[in-house]
Amino acid sequence: MPVFTKTLESAQLKSDAQQMASVLRMARQEAITSSQQKDVVFYPYYAKYKLGSKYYYLSSGTQFVGETNFDKKALKPTCSFLPSGALNGTLGGTVTLRNNQSMKYIIVDMAGRVRVSDEQSK
Repeated sequence: MPVFTKTLESAQLKSDAQQMASVLRMARQEAITSSQQKDVVFYPYYAKYKLGSKYYYLSSGTQFVGETNFDKKALKPTCSFLPSGALNGTLGGTVTLRNNQSMKYIIVDMAGRVRVSDEQSK
């Protein structure tokens, strides 16, 4: 049974990272198409984040590592996309997710491109 649990935890972490990357990409696309800034706000202590009025929750066992390194807006870490698709006021940022087995890094560069990695950006 432990092998099954490790496999399930690994799949959940990967799914959480891919979903977060997808939400970040969606925010970027919405900023471009609406010509308005779009924010993804992170709530690390509650294992959730939101775009607009919709909240997204991490799977049980997946958690944020730290608070992300995006700028804070109203005291909350926030990834803000400008209508150009670039990030607002930052050189990029990283969200780190972990479970008992491993870590995933969701990396957004200053141009607004989003990727998921098994290794921390240098």
